This record gives sequence, C-alpha cells and structure tokens, in this order.
Amino acid sequence: MSATSRSLTTAGAVLLVLTSAGPVAAAPAAARAAAPSTTTVTLSTTASAYGQTVTASAAVTTVPGPPEGDVVFSVDGLAIKANLGGGGTASVVLPDATVGQHTVTATFVPQYPTSQQSSTSAPLTWQVAQVRTRLQVRVIGKGARIPTSVQVKADGEYGSRPTGPVEVVVKRAGSRARDSIVGQLDRSAVLRARFGRLPKGRYRAVVAYGGDAQHLPERQVARFVVRKR
Repeated sequence: MSATSRSLTTAGAVLLVLTSAGPVAAAPAAARAAAPSTTTVTLSTTASAYGQTVTASAAVTTVPGPPEGDVVFSVDGLAIKANLGGGGTASVVLPDATVGQHTVTATFVPQYPTSQQSSTSAPLTWQVAQVRTRLQVRVIGKGARIPTSVQVKADGEYGSRPTGPVEVVVKRAGSRARDSIVGQLDRSAVLRARFGRLPKGRYRAVVAYGGDAQHLPERQVARFVVRKR
C-alpha cells in the first residue's frame, strides 16, 4: 500500500471517530446570583407605656424586585411572622412588653432563596415605661345601722390590671379617729375594704395604691356621709 493510501485511511478513521462522538457540548453558563435585599424596620413609637399599642412595620427592597416571602419580627428574641404585602411591606402589633428597654428587628425570609437573598434590619430600641393607674372608689352602705365598705377598682390606662397592696383609710370629720385597712387587689384588680357600722357623720376615704413593676402609684379621695336610718 502506498504512502498516499495509508494517509487517506488514517484520516478516514479520525473522521469516523469524530462523527461517532457527536457534537461537543458548550460549557454551562455561570449560575445567576440571588438578588440582594435590604430590610428596614420602624415603630409607631419608640417610647411607650406598659399596655400601649405599638406597631412595628418593615419595608423590604430587592434589585430586581419585587420581594417575595415573609418578614419575621423579633422582640428580644421572640419571633412574630408576618406576610409580605405586594408593596414590599409588612406590619404587626407588638405584644405587651414589660417595663424596660427592648430590641426590635425585622428579617426578610425569601420564598425563593436561590432568587432573592435574606436580610435583617438594624436593631431599634423600644423603651417601655410604667403606666398610669386609674382608681374607681365606691362607698357601699352609708347608714348608721348598715355596715360600710369601700370598694376599689384599679385599671391601667391602657386596660392592664394592676396588682399589689392598697391601703384604705377612713376618717371622720371632727375626730382624730381613723380606721385603716390594707389589702391585696384580686385577679380582677378589685379590693373591698369592710369597716363595719360607722357612727353618723361626714367621712373621707383616702385610697392609696402603691403601684407594681408595671403600674404607677395612685391616690384617690372619696367623701361620704353616714346618716341615721
């Protein structure tokens, strides 16, 4: 076989091998990176009284957008989940927090983590102060032959229930005599101080609530007359 024949045979073999292997696949394109996100949080007020309603709102932006997923609000580590609206915002009413300083953050949790990145807001400080206490004083039984009692109902300004001791002092006008009863508010924040039968005359009931960790002290005076019946 001539040299020219051997060369043609070799070239044909190479062509056969390339044809059997098929076309060479192109290199895969680089994976698209997830879109970055930014989350901010705001409060309806950063300084409130115990029991006062405070709303936390979060705003999430992604490039490109819109963001899709949920927002998890955190108050001192307590998580509260909220759905993210079409405008990239979410809000929740925060649970009652005790008196003191608290930290609030918001975290965006994307529905598709491969498409959008998670992000957490900078922390906000929420300061909670003691709330004002309101006392309702009612004198029951104002006849010389009827036992007299003083009923006290305590309420926090925003509907909370105070706890702790209450002192009720009853003084008769023109006399140095005084009767004092100290009792604890019950679960309904009510105390009934019973003084028995009082002589006829004009009286003043001084009610003093000492406060508790969440409620401020308060004092209330009620005047009444005991008549002979």
